[in-house]
Amino acid sequence: MKKMILLFLGTLIISSCVSVQTLTSPENVVKTITVDSNHNSNYVKANEWMVNTFNDAESVIQFSDKEAGVVKGKYVMQAGQMATKYTPQVSPYYAMITLRVKEKGARIEVVPISKFIITKFMGANYGFTPAQFKERAKVLVTDFEVHMNNKSQNDNW
Repeated sequence: MKKMILLFLGTLIISSCVSVQTLTSPENVVKTITVDSNHNSNYVKANEWMVNTFNDAESVIQFSDKEAGVVKGKYVMQAGQMATKYTPQVSPYYAMITLRVKEKGARIEVVPISKFIITKFMGANYGFTPAQFKERAKVLVTDFEVHMNNKSQNDNW
């Protein structure tokens, strides 16, 4: 009987140390830039950027159309984490990235597609927040803009 009471109290204490909260998704991050190269060169540079940025097996280019000037893929913004006895399991966080290019222009859209779930466990927060999404999306947008404005061998052929 004492063991059952202790087990019940232990479970109650541990479960009171864990809470889960779902946060509201932020707005999409979108930026249109002007570049000095033609449609073909812009498409190649956008595709190169996507390949270089998607350096994780879970980040996948899902759609690509040169004529339309579109490259689209699912990107891992934050990797997941397996549960241990000291940390909860955290699912990976995904965003959809769409690149659109045309003559003298390019656009990047970063759209959140996963839920923002924060787990409070033993006094620490685990998960991916909307603020973290915005910060990582801004880094991606800046990196894309720099890449698209760099001169390439494709600009002159």
